[in-house]
Amino acid sequence: MIDRRPRRLWLPLGLLLLPLGVRAAPAQTETPAEAPQLTPSEVYRDVKLLQVVDQLQLTRAQIEKMVPIAQKVSDQAAADRAADDAAYKDVGPAAQIVIQALTKGVDPPRDALAALDQAAKARNAREDTRAGLAAAAAAEILRTLTAQQVSRIETAAEQANRRALQARLEGAATPLDYLMQKLQEQTELMPDEYLRTREQRALSTAEALLGENAAGVRPLATRLLNIMDQIARMTPEHYQRARATLPQDVAKLLGLPPPPETPPITYDDFIAWLASDRTSVVLQAALNARPQAEGVQP
Repeated sequence: MIDRRPRRLWLPLGLLLLPLGVRAAPAQTETPAEAPQLTPSEVYRDVKLLQVVDQLQLTRAQIEKMVPIAQKVSDQAAADRAADDAAYKDVGPAAQIVIQALTKGVDPPRDALAALDQAAKARNAREDTRAGLAAAAAAEILRTLTAQQVSRIETAAEQANRRALQARLEGAATPLDYLMQKLQEQTELMPDEYLRTREQRALSTAEALLGENAAGVRPLATRLLNIMDQIARMTPEHYQRARATLPQDVAKLLGLPPPPETPPITYDDFIAWLASDRTSVVLQAALNARPQAEGVQP
């Protein structure tokens, strides 16, 4: 059987990852060669990498320490790409045989499937090695940061909690947005339906906000029920007038903290930043653009 792990689909990376050409200056002039022309997606990638540098407010001294760490990951990524390209040259004919067979609706030859499976497993092993290298690099880089800088990066546990919360909030961006959504749904109920379901609705909303078995669910449900009952007593005209300030009023009543002015760097984005083969290049460019003497930032 082919290794079918979805995060590691075997693709013709040798075709997709060809290096960009650099237009050299004519030999008879002294004009330097132009920089490689980046595609829009590559420009966006570099901007995202630089945004992490900016958000962490890295000092020159910190960047100097990070460049060799990131370079190790970049070197491994380059070696992996070369291995991917070489592997695809070897397994390309087998891949075409499998594709043609599947297109015709027939079973591919076993030897072709085995060749693809072996290549996919080898590539997965390379990715696992690079992921371990990126994790080690993350630990090294975190040691170069101040406590305040580290606080701007989401931890793996915080990411897991955020994703669990997002799943419970039924697509709402924030807990307050979810509450507004539920209160709006309440206004669409018939009075007798609201009276019949009010307690369960308050409890399920509290569980969505805190987690099903979390401490504090019952007290929060009681406070939510008080807000819900106030809205249930409003006339449609009164409710429409109250909607303008309702989010602020609810946030104040429940003591919800305001969202951060700058969202933290997500754990996935931080790991992707480290795993990118462009991070060392971007860090070096940022280092070259900064003055030699630089004050320590908070």
